[in-house]
Parts: sequence; C-alpha cells; structure tokens
Amino acid sequence: MAQKSLDHKVHVRTFHQWCSQQLSTYNIPKSRNANLSSMFEENVQKVIDHAETGIIPKGQYDAILIDEGHDFEDAWYKLIVQMVNPDNPCLLVLYDDAQSIYSKDKRKLVFSKVGINARGRTVILKLNYRNTKEILTVAKLFAEQLLVERKESDEDAIPLLEPVGAGLNGDVPVLINLPSMHHEVRKIIETLYEHQKNGLDWHHMAVLCRNNKSINIIKDALRNNGIPTHGEEVEGIGVHVMTMHKSKGLEFALVCIFEVGNKNVCYESVENEAQLLYVAMTRATTNLVMTCSSSSMFAPQLSDAISTVNYSLQTEQ
Repeated sequence: MAQKSLDHKVHVRTFHQWCSQQLSTYNIPKSRNANLSSMFEENVQKVIDHAETGIIPKGQYDAILIDEGHDFEDAWYKLIVQMVNPDNPCLLVLYDDAQSIYSKDKRKLVFSKVGINARGRTVILKLNYRNTKEILTVAKLFAEQLLVERKESDEDAIPLLEPVGAGLNGDVPVLINLPSMHHEVRKIIETLYEHQKNGLDWHHMAVLCRNNKSINIIKDALRNNGIPTHGEEVEGIGVHVMTMHKSKGLEFALVCIFEVGNKNVCYESVENEAQLLYVAMTRATTNLVMTCSSSSMFAPQLSDAISTVNYSLQTEQ
C-alpha cells in the first residue's frame, strides 16, 4: 500500500487492532483487564455498544475487505457491516471454512443473519494453487469425514468445499511412526539437513508444533545441531518453527509436523484437532513430512490416506 501511495487511503488492521483504534479515536476508555483474551472481548463490546449509541459513527468506509472471514464471530460481522457506507455498500468477504480454527462459535455462518446480502453474489474459488496434488489429496482424505458432515447448505450459508488441485505433482506425504519424541526430533533434523543438501534454503522450511513447549524442544535441538531458526540467528534465513495456529495463511516448500495427533498435547475435540492438522498439512507446497509416536490419535487415518494415494499412483503407472 505504501509503495503505491495508498497507505493514507487504505487501512490494514487486525479486527482487534481496529477496535482499539476506534476507542482511541473517539476517546473511549479501553479495557484494563490483565487477561489478554478478556481485554480483547471487552474492547470489542465497547465498540459495539458505542456504535449503537452513535458515539462511534457508522458508515466510515467506502469499502471493506474481510480476510480470513472464517475466524470472524457473528457479532464482529454485524459491527463491520454497519461501518460500510450505506449509499454504495461495498463489502468483500474471503472465507474458507476448512481453516476455521479460531472461532469459538462452530455454528455455520449465515450471511443474512449478520446483515449481509450475499444471495446471487457469491463466487466459489475451487482451484488450489498452493499444494501438490499428492499433499492436497492426502489432506482431503484425512479430513473427508469433517468435509462431508458440513457440506450441505444453501447459498446464504458457507459450504465447506473440497478444493481442487491445480495440477502440480510431487512426492507423497509421509507419516513416520517412531518409538519416542526424541526419535521424532532426530528424524526432523535429518529431514531438514537432507533437503538443505539438495538445494533448499533453510527459510523455505518449517517445523509446525502443537504448543510452545514443543517449539522450545525443536528450537533447542536445531540450535544444538547447527541449524539456524528464523528470527533467532540471522533474520530471514532460518527454519521457521511455530505452532500450527501461527502457520495459518503461510506456506513453505517443506513442512515437518512434530508430534502429530499426540494425545498429551491435543486438548480440543477430535474434530477441532483434525481441522487444525488439516490447516498445518496444507501449508506445505512441495514436501510434507509428519512424525508421530504410538500415542497419536490420527495415525490410522493418515496412514490410510497416504496408502490410498500411493496405491492410486501405482495403478496409474
């Protein structure tokens, strides 16, 4: 935006940043709650309340684009809709229900219920340009039950559609079942070095973990084995190590997923954990390597998906 001299016209904010800015602009005291999540919720409610009273004016923008709309709550939509100029309302929502991993309300979004007239105005983008056919197919097969359960809906609701690959081919993802977490760490280090020797730069690789404790284990191991990590050694050249949640919206040539389906670190429902893993798997553009131990609750489904893809390839040959 700055390079095109549009930064004074187009404001790019997270939803909560925008709420905070609105409170500052109109001299409304912000929440002082020490709990970050509660503070965010209270600030959002303050904006909603003051928009109703008119202290925060409606119709502030000629156009609004909502990215990652699957993570927006109904109340957020109802607020944002009011901020579009009613004389010529221009609202674009980008939404992928397969990546809905933050929303606390798992009910299906219905546009009309949040004030959006979407009938006859929806465009479905089916082609997937990020992943190889093999990665996408394994991820789809793994999440198939989840996809089927949510598929039926009318045009005013958001359907969960299976993406269609754009034709790129590559290696079939692998799931490596190992005796312990320490064996998993060693395998990930071997995998990273193997791809680096084959010409892939460190910054095109990522290791995705379920929680921060696992991140610290991986980072210490990489550091002790001479592998740079992004943000710690030289900015921009190291391997990206992050949680699955943080990876949403990003992509890497090689993705290693650590402790897949480990019952000791997965604390949400099976469906939510499966959805989160689907997001993590589809961050890989070329190669996907997953490690797990005997405690993995997803090993059978992933093994079946990988076997199906391998069998399909053998049949084609």
